[in-house]
Amino acid sequence: MKKIYIVLIALATVLTSCIKNEDIVVTNSVLEFDAASYNAKALNKNYPVLNRVPGYGRQVFTATSIGGLPADPNITRASGTITFRVNLVGPHVSTATEVKYRVVPGETYAGSIAGLATAADAEAAVQGTDYTTSGTLTIPANSSFGLLTINIVNPGVALAKEKLIVLELSPGSINPNPNYFRIGVVINKG
Repeated sequence: MKKIYIVLIALATVLTSCIKNEDIVVTNSVLEFDAASYNAKALNKNYPVLNRVPGYGRQVFTATSIGGLPADPNITRASGTITFRVNLVGPHVSTATEVKYRVVPGETYAGSIAGLATAADAEAAVQGTDYTTSGTLTIPANSSFGLLTINIVNPGVALAKEKLIVLELSPGSINPNPNYFRIGVVINKG
């Protein structure tokens, strides 16, 4: 009986140890907003709506984190320049890549946002009045990401309503990931 167990164990070891794992090689690159891949989509939207400046490679901290890191700063009229990382997922490109993006016109948002005490009632932000942005960013040669900047305009007085900016990556030489190609940014009224 002992011999049968030894033969079965040996047979199981031989049969299962020879399975060859196939290498997965990514050949098509895609672009995505780093913050969109780490934060949950907002209710009834296909993108996250953020009211805090996101860190890179992690979700937004709305309160002191487990590791003791403080909450990320709120996005307000006094925030100045905010930078978002756009990831190149796939093989690097040997030349710099220009990425185009647009601001989706007319988007509004009504609902709760993590870290905001009350529900947001955000109306569409206006280019030149509430913010400025260029519409293009560059991913350097042999790099995994580029930086998109938004300059928040400070009118000097508190806003009557929150303002929403929805950024969308545009198709080009590298297409956007359909799951993470948009991100919403709320400028808090405070």
